[in-house]
Amino acid sequence: MNSIEMICIKCPVGCKLKILMDENNKIEEITGFKCPRGKEYAIQEILNPKRIIPTNVKVLNGELEIVSVKTSCEIPKEKISEIMNFVKMLEVEAPVNIGQVIAKNILDTEADLVATKNIKRKEL
Repeated sequence: MNSIEMICIKCPVGCKLKILMDENNKIEEITGFKCPRGKEYAIQEILNPKRIIPTNVKVLNGELEIVSVKTSCEIPKEKISEIMNFVKMLEVEAPVNIGQVIAKNILDTEADLVATKNIKRKEL
């Protein structure tokens, strides 16, 4: 039997989870969680890990050269590198507003890339 330990990140408690896997790498038991979210997190992290991606996009004609952005939902962890390569090519024209969708349905993940900061247009 294989044992995996991790800290749950779904709330501030930070439960110490222990996942026991059988010889076929199937989850046999999960312990250490104090709420259902901890158990759900452990299962997702073992079977299909996902993450929200915070990053930056180049701004054209803005008071700042970049705008902070994030994905609107979690995306499969194995797609992070591919998505970051896609994001590197993006540019957005100022002004940019918080909540503005910079790119829709990135690489068919159903996640949009959303601005998390206001950037004013540069005065000429």
